[in-house]
Amino acid sequence: MRMRFNSRELSQLAIQPPKHFTKEGSLFIKEASSGLMNDFFGRKKSDSYSERWCRLRSNLMFYFKGKDMLSEPSGVIMLEKCTVMEVEGETQPFTFVIAFPGDEKVQFLAAHTAEQRDEWMSAIQQATYEGLRAQLIYLRTVLISKTGHDPMSEDQIKQVDSVSGAEGASEYHPEEPVLEMSIACSNLPDSQDGRPPTTFVSVSIMTPPQHSSWMRYSQTEIVQESNNPRFLTIVSFTNPRDITMITRFKATVYAVKDRAKGKMVALGQVVCTLREIVTSADNRIKLRLVSSTNFERSLGTLTLLLWESYDMESGPGIKRSNASRQGFQPQATVKQRSHSINRNPFLKKIFVNAITKSYRRPASDDEALVVQEIMTECMLSFYVPQQMLKLYIEEEKQKNIQLCRLGEMDQKYETMRKEIMDERIINMDQYLEAIAFLKDYKGLQFKKSVNKADKATEFVALNLHLQRMRVTKPPKRTEYMYDFITIGAFTAHTLKFKSGGLRRMLYETSRDGVTRSSPMMPVVLLEIETLERNLKSLKTKVEWYATQIKSFMNTQMAESQQDISKNYITVSQVTDSDLVSNLFSLLTKVVELISLCENPLLSEAAASLLNEETSTQDTKQCDATMNSSLVNKLMEDTRDELIKLNKLAQSTSPEEQGWQTDVHHTVNCIADYIEQLYQHVSNCLAFILIREGHEHRSMLATLQYRRDIVLSQAITGAIAGFYTKLSTHSTDQKFLQQISKIGLLLQFESLLSTYSDEMGMLEDMVVGVEDLNNVRFRLVPASESESMPVISGTRSHIVVDIPIGQIVLSRFPQELQRGHHIKILPVLFSIGINEQQTLAEKFGDTALQEQINRDNLVLIRGYWEQFTKLSQRRSATVEVPRTDSLEVVVTRLQEAVHNKKPKNVDILQLAAEVCRQMNGVRFTSCKSAKDRTSMGVTLEQCMILQQQFGLDARTFGHLLDTMRSEGTRRTNTMKNLGIKKYAFNSFQIMSFPKLYRPPDGTYGKTQT
Repeated sequence: MRMRFNSRELSQLAIQPPKHFTKEGSLFIKEASSGLMNDFFGRKKSDSYSERWCRLRSNLMFYFKGKDMLSEPSGVIMLEKCTVMEVEGETQPFTFVIAFPGDEKVQFLAAHTAEQRDEWMSAIQQATYEGLRAQLIYLRTVLISKTGHDPMSEDQIKQVDSVSGAEGASEYHPEEPVLEMSIACSNLPDSQDGRPPTTFVSVSIMTPPQHSSWMRYSQTEIVQESNNPRFLTIVSFTNPRDITMITRFKATVYAVKDRAKGKMVALGQVVCTLREIVTSADNRIKLRLVSSTNFERSLGTLTLLLWESYDMESGPGIKRSNASRQGFQPQATVKQRSHSINRNPFLKKIFVNAITKSYRRPASDDEALVVQEIMTECMLSFYVPQQMLKLYIEEEKQKNIQLCRLGEMDQKYETMRKEIMDERIINMDQYLEAIAFLKDYKGLQFKKSVNKADKATEFVALNLHLQRMRVTKPPKRTEYMYDFITIGAFTAHTLKFKSGGLRRMLYETSRDGVTRSSPMMPVVLLEIETLERNLKSLKTKVEWYATQIKSFMNTQMAESQQDISKNYITVSQVTDSDLVSNLFSLLTKVVELISLCENPLLSEAAASLLNEETSTQDTKQCDATMNSSLVNKLMEDTRDELIKLNKLAQSTSPEEQGWQTDVHHTVNCIADYIEQLYQHVSNCLAFILIREGHEHRSMLATLQYRRDIVLSQAITGAIAGFYTKLSTHSTDQKFLQQISKIGLLLQFESLLSTYSDEMGMLEDMVVGVEDLNNVRFRLVPASESESMPVISGTRSHIVVDIPIGQIVLSRFPQELQRGHHIKILPVLFSIGINEQQTLAEKFGDTALQEQINRDNLVLIRGYWEQFTKLSQRRSATVEVPRTDSLEVVVTRLQEAVHNKKPKNVDILQLAAEVCRQMNGVRFTSCKSAKDRTSMGVTLEQCMILQQQFGLDARTFGHLLDTMRSEGTRRTNTMKNLGIKKYAFNSFQIMSFPKLYRPPDGTYGKTQT
């Protein structure tokens, strides 16, 4: 390649003041008879060296005619895409060369001392774009590992990768290693006490010219007392630009003397290059361990096995070359990357900053099981609370408007009304402040556990992450995905727990399991709150079904009057069965709503309101609000229309226009009556709230605020879980039919105790999970301007719109394409495992935990019955996988729930298995989703590998400890606390069930 330049301008650059140059000084430059550059192979030692003054500016190395800068500039070397190496065998000492890819010519240079040579080599390699980029990547990696946050934006990463031939570099991601290494040792000597050594291996790398010193890259787990340890931890390399054939690996074996105190001693080490490994048979190299003090002593051997992540059809793709400067060139890995979070249309904009760790089960090469842990942050953590706060503000506004609609009242009630409205306004002001802070927030994409009591972020879910386990199974390298949402308990840390949590504020549960209204919450107020929520929810559902029916009717009548093209898109081609289903659903919801309106509380409220209006002598206002005769007439008229609609539904004739007109008219009448009825009933509830709730207005406002905090956190986790399930099941028609017909199962696992403040947290969480019953998901076509979920509705009926690409959405069932609401069934199982739970079981009260598990057993059994019926209805001839075993697991879960066994973690493990078999979403929580959650998630991962992939008992314990000591969950502690330790002490560990205990050296006293 030829390059044009202006020699005069270059000469002027060469003689500028020293402040413009990185380094300058005299070097010996070798000159051949044919010119400055020399042949590396077949070079002549007799070629002479001349001392020249050299100056380095950016990526330009100027050399002068003489040995001082007073001489004239002679030439320049462009330092790009070059390699700098030491060489031996030259007549001139302290020699190094600058080599360029694809060019047999190299430039020999020599310094006056070894120190000067190293300084020049370092300066030259850092002057290149590649050197600067390597420094940037290293610093970026360090920052991500310490903070869990990527300091560079996507645009900055693309900009860096688009320069100087970095095509495709941005296509490599942490969860997509292009090169992986497994390590094993053999014949290690016994320790001084005659027992096999406890060891681990530390791996360092050095890639000339980017690095001139060793950089610690990774390490294995600790293997207890073995002369022939086979390490499970994989050393992964995610970017081929950081690896070349001359990359050097140094593996040092350490013998651990005291794991808890971190005492260790180096046994020996091996050093080799990537080229040496890939030119060995089967990419496996066996090297003798060398001691730094005794070269003759036999220390055993260390084996390095290298492989490339590859697509099965292309086969292994490591490109071997004897050329020392050959870069590593990976093959396409399309199959593996298709599951990458960064490439998944559902996840790539929701989950960011992935951290990975991989393991390889010791086995023959054909049976080696590769397991990868991926942990990512969720962009929804600070986004969803903003939408929820806007929803809360709008609903509080509507409640105050409802109070204003009561019109003029007696002075006593006027004062009460104003004070209640003022309490709501105070809450709204706090919501607005929270929105303003979250909108301007620019920090991490997760809330650290140390910030749980931070007022500004109280609506944000704590330490929310996606934990994904990817299992690659031989011989076809089939991949399996298992997702877990880890999230702190849904609770209001800022409001503390002096009066307990929401459950205690609303209800109380006696030791005999009977639930009653809490003394803090008068019965009438609890009844009003429940009635109001149910009425709003039912009214919203009636409106939705009515809209669906009328939309279908309008389309049918339009099609009967004009010729419509076959390409005309109707309401997603609604079928007669869908119409009948909507008609009967509408009938059911209207009947339920009328039944609620017959509540004696409303009748009493209507009479009181009528008396109050009469006393103000405003008969017009009286007629406009509510009286018994008007309500009774509306209810009777509605019942009459229901009878008509029921007859029409039972004699469906959609093709007859007369039938369509009758249905359309009847549905319109019902919708109008329900709207009027709801307005009158709302007036009643508003008035009785003034009368009964004024005395408790502050408590009611605080209670609502607390409930809003908890719901915001809970729905954030639920949306994140819904996205993960869509990402792995978007092409599974059975799953899509399942969530359309019976909804999606969300199974929450709590490790909170029932003692002290954690009892209050659990009381908050149980109400938060229950409130998720009011949430519905709806799939909508994605637009260019909106790719994030949109939340609408009221607290009693929340609709979350999930944008889906039009092409992907077109493959979904018709009912989901036309906006059918997907309901969710949230269930919670809770078992405390720490020392506080020990105290609760001996001296406290575990009734709440037992009640939660019994109640939710009923719920999950109901879902299981629907799931079984749906599975049988899909196909009477095709066997549904694992249906029989599912029944067995449900039965075992029932037995475990009714077995009063201390810290009965069998309940959690069985509930998780039931959830997975019914395609549910798994959540694991403790106070901060950091320590106990990590124990629970790693245990579940290993149990999955044991049950479904044949992980043997010995490897089970080894891998469990490895995941807890070297895996992503320990990194989670670093992200939250700045230290890689679980916040446990020895006393706490002894109280844990054995399978929930971390290995020595991974825990200690830290801030939680």
